[in-house]
Amino acid sequence: MRENGAMVVGRRDGRRELSSEELERDMERDTPFRRFRQRLQGRREAARQQPEPADEPQLCEHLVAAPARDVGSPSTCEEHTDEDGPVVHLRTCLACGYVGCCDSSRGRHATTHFEKEGHPVMQSAEPGESWRWCYVHELLG
Repeated sequence: MRENGAMVVGRRDGRRELSSEELERDMERDTPFRRFRQRLQGRREAARQQPEPADEPQLCEHLVAAPARDVGSPSTCEEHTDEDGPVVHLRTCLACGYVGCCDSSRGRHATTHFEKEGHPVMQSAEPGESWRWCYVHELLG
C-alpha cells in the first residue's frame, strides 16, 4: 500500500503501520537485527569466496542455558506508554517471561529490562521468529 508516495508495511496486530523508510531506519537501530544482517552478509560473502560450508555459529553459555521456546503471541510491551510512540517489535525474556519492545521502539524496554534485571537472553516474540539475543555477549542464537 502507498501513502503520500511512501510504501507502507501493513500490520495485522493493530500496531501502527510503518513506511518502508521508517522500517529501514528502525532496523538499523535494532542491534540484534543489525547484527543478524551483518552475520548473514558475512556468510554470503564467505560462501562466495569458499565452496566449503560455513562453520556453525558459537553459542555462549547464556544461549545454551536458554533454548528457544514458544513464547506465545504477546500483543503489547509491558511498560510502553503513549509517549513512547509505536511498538515496532516485541521481545520476551527467557528468564522471567517479561515482554518488552525492541531497540527500534523509542522505549527500548527489552534492553532496559536486561540493564535493570541482568537477564541475559531475550527471544523474538514476532510471529514465525524464534531467534534469541544474548545481551552479555551480543550473540544471536
